[in-house]
Amino acid sequence: MISQGIILILVLGLAPLGTGMIIDNMLGPRQRSLGMSYIAGFLTLLAVFQLIAVPIVFWDAWGFGRLVKLFTAISAILAGLGIVVSMHHWRKGNNIWHPVLRLKVRSRAEQVEWLLVVVLIGFQMIMAVLCASFDGDDAYYVVQSVMTDETDTLYRILPYTGLSTSLDYRHSMAVFPIWIAYIARVTGIHAAIISHTILPLVLIPVTYWIYLEVGKKLFREKEEQLPGYMILVCALQIFGNVSIYPAATFFLMRTWQGKSVLANVVFPSIFMALLWIFEEEGEKQNSGTGLWVLLFMINIVAAMMSTASVFLNVLLLGVMAVVLAIRRKDWGILLRVGITCIPCMAYGLLYLLL
Repeated sequence: MISQGIILILVLGLAPLGTGMIIDNMLGPRQRSLGMSYIAGFLTLLAVFQLIAVPIVFWDAWGFGRLVKLFTAISAILAGLGIVVSMHHWRKGNNIWHPVLRLKVRSRAEQVEWLLVVVLIGFQMIMAVLCASFDGDDAYYVVQSVMTDETDTLYRILPYTGLSTSLDYRHSMAVFPIWIAYIARVTGIHAAIISHTILPLVLIPVTYWIYLEVGKKLFREKEEQLPGYMILVCALQIFGNVSIYPAATFFLMRTWQGKSVLANVVFPSIFMALLWIFEEEGEKQNSGTGLWVLLFMINIVAAMMSTASVFLNVLLLGVMAVVLAIRRKDWGILLRVGITCIPCMAYGLLYLLL
């Protein structure tokens, strides 16, 4: 049990944080924080997994063991490289130890509001675990993770029947269930427990961390309103189960599914990155290589989550890029945003060809 917990901390905690330090050192000073490092590293490792996993899925039906070894090695290298780069900057006199959130609490009322935010997020995490419910999609996605971990096969067994099948191209490029199987393999925890118990404890805080980064840009001149914004977001998520379709329903009741991660992590991440770019471009500053690298990684992660992402992501980014280009009178933004959309367009083309 203790060893499993240590491995979970390494895989879902320290590895993303170390990897994120690579992106962090490419960001501008105002964008850096430990929170941003973790978010960037978490998304980057998901993107790397997608890039490694899809070719193996196509060409090696029994390649899960090889995938586990390869991704573990690359994760360790990236995390180590991030730490080394950050220490190098520190030795040169650059400050790499940033505040976790870069927030200023000005009054007792704000302290109470932030405490309420923490309580509400903690409440959602606890209820997501204690009241986890079976969903019909679990019959495919969770079972796919379980079978991958137990048989080493990649989309060659039909979850509904347990019989062998040809490669399922519709799902084979959205490898989030395979990533869950990877976590199960390296920790020794059953994939169903990873899905229903462990992932909500990771994805819910990550989602709110991204919303917080968005809020810091929206309320950058009225930061005292930020805790009220976070309370509103919590309320919308808690009481958003008006039907089976809203993102809030997926967020708390299907947290472990790719479509939930797409709606609640990937899309807000796009807004977070573009809000930074929007501000930096408006101030005629260098928006930072890290922001464009992060946006590129987000597009890869989108393709990892759902087939629908290959056009939804491009559509969302296209609309926002046009608005940004018109506002800033810089049509080069369209080219830069278009380059970040290449992963989704490439995976979309593969879907059409296959």
